[in-house]
Amino acid sequence: MKRFTAHTLSFLLLLTAMACSPAKTYTKKGNKLVQAGVYDEASFSYMQALADDRTHVDARIGLRYSAQKAFNGYLDKFFRAHNESQLKDAVYSYRKADKFYKDVVFYGVELEFPTYYTAYYEEDLQAYLSDLYLKGSGLLGEKKFREAEQYFKEINILDPDYKDVDVLKTMSVVIPTYDAGLGYFEAGNYRKAYLNFDKVYGLRVNYKDVANLRKVSKERATITVAVMPFENASSYAYPITINSYIISDLAGANNEFIVVIDRENTEKLIKEQKLSLANNSNENLAVVAGELMGAKAILTGKVLDFGVQHPNMRHHERTGYESYQEKVYNPASKRMELQTRYRKVMYSEFQGESAVRLKIQYQLISTESGTVLASDVVEHNERDEIRYISYEGNKRNLVSGSWKSRNETLPTDKIYSSYGQQREVQRLLNAKRDFKPINEMMVSMQNRISNRIINQVIGYEMSRTQ
Repeated sequence: MKRFTAHTLSFLLLLTAMACSPAKTYTKKGNKLVQAGVYDEASFSYMQALADDRTHVDARIGLRYSAQKAFNGYLDKFFRAHNESQLKDAVYSYRKADKFYKDVVFYGVELEFPTYYTAYYEEDLQAYLSDLYLKGSGLLGEKKFREAEQYFKEINILDPDYKDVDVLKTMSVVIPTYDAGLGYFEAGNYRKAYLNFDKVYGLRVNYKDVANLRKVSKERATITVAVMPFENASSYAYPITINSYIISDLAGANNEFIVVIDRENTEKLIKEQKLSLANNSNENLAVVAGELMGAKAILTGKVLDFGVQHPNMRHHERTGYESYQEKVYNPASKRMELQTRYRKVMYSEFQGESAVRLKIQYQLISTESGTVLASDVVEHNERDEIRYISYEGNKRNLVSGSWKSRNETLPTDKIYSSYGQQREVQRLLNAKRDFKPINEMMVSMQNRISNRIINQVIGYEMSRTQ
């Protein structure tokens, strides 16, 4: 018997890989489709084979045959539509045939493509474009802008340079959008007016008076907000600066219709004019603040409740075990073997928590009418918990358990040595031991409350009808 060499084995592995290659699989599929007379699908299978292996001879031969058959079918369909003056069918049938031709040529297979078909296509295309242009222009004149836009879009796809179709396509959007903007502007809905004028401005910057209307709409739609210091109605004298967080979050909210008055100017005016919630109703304060600061709205509020639970640590002594290895004689194997033993130990467990809580009532008030635009009571509790254990012995061998006598083994003694129980002990040995500073918890809590207030204010702004 002949011995297989490493070279022979490699050759056989290569043949096996070729036999299972995607190129061969797609070629076989193409051959079956050719036998069934489905030439277009057969062509796509051969192209998939060549995409995997450009040198596959059978796939190239199969593609040349099937693609010519399929291509002739596409051209026949185009020619029938051309003879029957079905312009749209003719144009799109030719374009489908032309795309198929280019796909096949990409794989290095040439097809017979008589030039007179292209001449016929150019005739049909020009006639079809002229028809689309006339229909689109007529609809534009009738102010049926949406329908007109569809015709101009189709022309733009077929021939981007056709006459002034690019201008007409743009105008089919500009005119109705501008008119809608005017309607919103006259109705006092400046936010929607601005959005429409801004769209027109982006398409035709010099269209009529869109630049000025866009500017005026933006000015009238923008809410200029002054954030006032919040009154502390709680019994706790801790300094709360929630308004600073709100100012920062509003300024960074990326909403083009909200402008926050500079904090320093707000505080300066409050100090100079001695504005105080204690001496003014919310409505009066809003009107006065609006006149002094040029604000369209003020955001004010009060602290209804605030509390701090300082770190409170509890200490407990716990019973447990420390495992160790001991050599023991095994009579069955007649040799010394290591066995796990447990000694009773004590360890310390520490547990505690700290917390801060804050409840805020806020109002967004119009300075023009004194009406409340948005309001809510927002509260949040921030907690920090600590639980860990401390052991002076071999920490890696500590396991939890219970016992009543260190020196005496009793039936009630229990060792909790399962995998999960040991993992929990190790987690507690390595758990954090320091509380989060109260100031850090205050920052986190005020950030969360501020975010909720800002989301509600922005929700109001986006829902405005005027």
